[in-house]
Amino acid sequence: MNCWKCRKDLGEKFPILFRTVCPHCDIDLHVCKNCKYYTPGKPNDCAVPGTDYIRDREMYNFCEEFRPKGFDSPPPGGLKKKFDSLFKD
Repeated sequence: MNCWKCRKDLGEKFPILFRTVCPHCDIDLHVCKNCKYYTPGKPNDCAVPGTDYIRDREMYNFCEEFRPKGFDSPPPGGLKKKFDSLFKD
């Protein structure tokens, strides 16, 4: 995963909370331009229908649909397998 502004690598496990900033350039990371759903030209510039309007796409926001670019969730069943593996003898 990379910062949307300076493009430096943030690492695979870098947590992005609402007010997280890039450790390299100190820019907000929970922003539309760093979201995998950011699609200029779509309504609200977002691929997720019905999202709230965000005035500044480069400032942190509280969108609950935010998913960092380059970060994909585990495949279905992946978390369950990890959980079940904790209790194997």
